[in-house]
Amino acid sequence: MQNQKNIDSFNIFQKKIEIFKRNPKFYSFNMKNRIFRQIKNASTTFFIWLIIAFLLNIFAFLYFINSKEPSSLASLLAIISLFLTIVARNYTVNFIMFDTIGKFWKNHLFHEMANRIGFFHRFMALSTFFWFFIHYKTSKTTNLLVYVLFAFILIIIFSALEIFRRNHHNIFENIHRYLGYITIFLLIVYYFQNSMQNGLTLSETIFKAHFFVLFAIVIMLISPWVNLKKINPKLVHVAPHVIGINIKGKPSFGTYSKISLGNGHYHPFGDSMINFDDMNNRTLYLTPAGDRTSKIVNKANEGEFLLKECTIKKHRNKGFMYHHNLYNHILIVVTGGGIAPIIPCLVLNKKTKIDVLWIGRSQEKEFTSLLLEKLLTKI
Repeated sequence: MQNQKNIDSFNIFQKKIEIFKRNPKFYSFNMKNRIFRQIKNASTTFFIWLIIAFLLNIFAFLYFINSKEPSSLASLLAIISLFLTIVARNYTVNFIMFDTIGKFWKNHLFHEMANRIGFFHRFMALSTFFWFFIHYKTSKTTNLLVYVLFAFILIIIFSALEIFRRNHHNIFENIHRYLGYITIFLLIVYYFQNSMQNGLTLSETIFKAHFFVLFAIVIMLISPWVNLKKINPKLVHVAPHVIGINIKGKPSFGTYSKISLGNGHYHPFGDSMINFDDMNNRTLYLTPAGDRTSKIVNKANEGEFLLKECTIKKHRNKGFMYHHNLYNHILIVVTGGGIAPIIPCLVLNKKTKIDVLWIGRSQEKEFTSLLLEKLLTKI
């Protein structure tokens, strides 16, 4: 609700922005580099995840130097590192983590660690390469598959670097998804091949720890394709760069749905709303952030809706915004289409005081003045 104090605060903020525009300050760090920006904004969680990854590798190394089978152990440590790399980005694991923290801990550091688990993902990817290299050096193998796996792992790691990912995001997505699947497949082939060369029987190969960890990795990769249902979403909102699709289900805050774009792969979209009195349907907003979403938005502007039928995960997951209900007063800063998952937080919120700073080129043009007027009236 607006009052004179809020209006005065806003006017003061506007004046500061105008002064900044006329004479921008010089920043001593490179804001264009996402890694440096993340480190500055999340240095605490960065170093916590770094320490955790470092300690895990120290314990592994201490175990390794006392091992009678260094080559076999190094390969196991590489597979475990790969397992933890995938776990850090597994939606089910993230859901359990967010849900547990959101229910039991009102601790901002825990929430930040859960939200920035991507740091751990990167550290364990490097750990995978390190232990696979140690396996290569200790086994002295000349197997061609080893060199192919080395090449694929390096391509996956380097394609994730800022300089490549930001300029070629869709290529990066495809490399991580499809080349990643191929790498896992070749790793399994190499494991069985290596076991046979070492004279192990099939039963001995299957009952080694390596096989169980590889099996767990395969299960995690298959899990996104389990528990699906077909839906027929309705196009409910079109703007120059934004479309909304209606999906059955009660709106809630801090959740997201995983839907397929043309039944290709599943991507999470934050649940939102367009009709703020409708408690039977939720809305997902799509913006042209990549080749698939750009094609859908462009076709919608031409009158053709490409998502007449798609598949969706039956159960929604909870994301980091789920935690906001634990606090008495929060500030949310969003840019552009980032407002979409915030809408349910504003409309359905009954406890937390929320201030929102929404930065964009032209909110009325992108989201239409009608939607904004309805939102301001509702909250």
